[in-house]
Amino acid sequence: MTTTARPSSVDVRTELSPEEFRAEYVGRRPVVMRGAAADLPAVSTWSADHLAELAPDQRVRLKVGTVSAGRTAVVRLADYARDLAAWEARLAGDGDPGEPPGYLHDVPLLSVIPALRRDLEPFPVAYFPPFFRDQWWAFTQFFVGPSRAQTPLHFDTLLTHNLFFQIQGSKRFVMVADAERDKCYTHNWRWAAVDPEAPDLDRYPRFRDATVLTCDVEAGDIFYMPPGTLHKVTSPSRSISFNIDWHDRASALRGIAAVRDGMPLTNLRYNLLFALGVVAGLPRRLVMPGLRSYYSYIS
Repeated sequence: MTTTARPSSVDVRTELSPEEFRAEYVGRRPVVMRGAAADLPAVSTWSADHLAELAPDQRVRLKVGTVSAGRTAVVRLADYARDLAAWEARLAGDGDPGEPPGYLHDVPLLSVIPALRRDLEPFPVAYFPPFFRDQWWAFTQFFVGPSRAQTPLHFDTLLTHNLFFQIQGSKRFVMVADAERDKCYTHNWRWAAVDPEAPDLDRYPRFRDATVLTCDVEAGDIFYMPPGTLHKVTSPSRSISFNIDWHDRASALRGIAAVRDGMPLTNLRYNLLFALGVVAGLPRRLVMPGLRSYYSYIS
């Protein structure tokens, strides 16, 4: 039998100060900050074509096929922008659009194309702990993809807080709280077998009691998810977004302890490095070299 679990909505706030954000939401529940990034120049100027104009020969790694399968391909950014445009044109037609292009997923574009940073100023650094503020751009991971791009239900691998910035297009998030992870049939540490929008309750009966949260994140919105939140993400339209995964003291210490629950040892290493910066106060210049591989991999 396929049916839905119990639906619930996510708070949407049009005014949310950093102090209110920390007091009401951090580590507690998701929230959409509607229009909180709308004044960033990137929201009105960025597209895949714009990125390609800035760095046409920049080679980027795409995920192809299903995101969770982990297959990748390396292409020029100009070629990727061309393929995206061709796919959207076919999708708007009457025939079969064929296979979609890959999904540029978890790529540190602000590190490889520094000129993009000026379009994200003044950046709202006050929402982050001090460790992440001065070089906030070094912690960004980008998502550029076509209509219908989808990432199945999963949680962020280091059990970090997630602040997500939607620049072009929109994303639909379907979520289950970390406290209900045992109802989602997780495997390979962070992937879930169940589809939260059409769960097969004969195969996954525990999901019957799960509470499913949904929200739409539009261009110019900032979206927050607490550590461990399971989320399925779908792009109704061509989309550009990025997030910053970050730790505070509580999440960093929990991320270290998670090795007892099956967290991979590589992840433990990254969380130990974050803890040295966030908890022990080690200077960022000493911590970042060890984190560089985390910000250059495709998850």
